[in-house]
Amino acid sequence: MTVSRLKRFVFVDTNPKVSKKQVFFFGALIASSCLSGALLIALYIEYLHNPAFHAIVQSNGIFL
Repeated sequence: MTVSRLKRFVFVDTNPKVSKKQVFFFGALIASSCLSGALLIALYIEYLHNPAFHAIVQSNGIFL
């Protein structure tokens, strides 16, 4: 890793063995994990603020 004159970090790839497919795969994995987490948070917020949704979820035996 080197530091430029503007004191921004510049990362240098020292491992040429990592393929673009692997980088894409791990990036897609991280992105899907983040989206799944955001969806769960959105559902939980909806669960807290909507009594109808709360009743539907509990009637199906799902407890958050």
